[in-house]
Amino acid sequence: MMGIGSTIEVSALAIGAALFWGFEPAFSKRGLDGAGTWMQNTLVVLGTRTALYWVLLVVTGGAAALTGITAETVVLFALSGVVASGLGRLLFYVAVDEIGSAITNAFTNTRPLFAVGLAVVLLGEDVTVLMAIGTLVIVAGLVVMTLSEGGDIEGWDRRYLALPLLTATFFALGNIIRRFGFTTATIEPLQAIAIANLAAFIFVSGTAVVSDNHDLHGSRESYAYFTVSGLFAGMGLLLVFQALSLDGGHVAIVDPLTATAPLFTTVFAAAFLRDVERVTLGTVVGVLVAIAGVVLVTAG
Repeated sequence: MMGIGSTIEVSALAIGAALFWGFEPAFSKRGLDGAGTWMQNTLVVLGTRTALYWVLLVVTGGAAALTGITAETVVLFALSGVVASGLGRLLFYVAVDEIGSAITNAFTNTRPLFAVGLAVVLLGEDVTVLMAIGTLVIVAGLVVMTLSEGGDIEGWDRRYLALPLLTATFFALGNIIRRFGFTTATIEPLQAIAIANLAAFIFVSGTAVVSDNHDLHGSRESYAYFTVSGLFAGMGLLLVFQALSLDGGHVAIVDPLTATAPLFTTVFAAAFLRDVERVTLGTVVGVLVAIAGVVLVTAG
């Protein structure tokens, strides 16, 4: 039986991850407003995360940091990194730039809905009543946010809402690939994270070169904000893995708690991004409704 102490520790780690993931896009939005670009944002965040994970891996594992990992396993987790941290992150920061941090993070955190949909299609899993109700609640929350007149203070085109929804799909697909990897191969979480993020960083760097979109001459201020954003994103993921590794670290507990990240983003945006982003009552209501829907889908 899971003890109360274990439950508190798991919950604290998950809420800590939500806090980091909530503040991360807000710092990115501030950097983007300070002469930064979404490509610079993505490269700095991935570079910061990759450096963080590989330093931790070498410090904890030394020369044997990657011992016992097969080439097939490396390819599998590299693919998960390209899909989620590469393609997903690129679209995420474009959306933050165009729409704003609060609405983008709320739309992106509907990923459990896409994960369930992919599981139903790819793995033949059943849809429960709670999942169906949760889906309707999420859609309602997203509609409220869309009509809330919140987001980037200069206004934004609703067509850009496709970006965070695609991001959520890529994040969900990345999680399915990771789950498959963890159930079919022998690899530690930190090893998997390090490999995935290095692959994502290489992919995005290559994309920047091929697309001739590698102007990284942003201001020192934008680099500072993007670096903090990367550290927050990296620490959030580490806390999630730590929570899942503990006795009682069930997905049904961790995922709904981390899904509260958009609430922290909304509070941060309302307090510190008033000059670049508008948070209305409709935005707040939409975020809360969407989070409730995510909780229902996860519980289902």
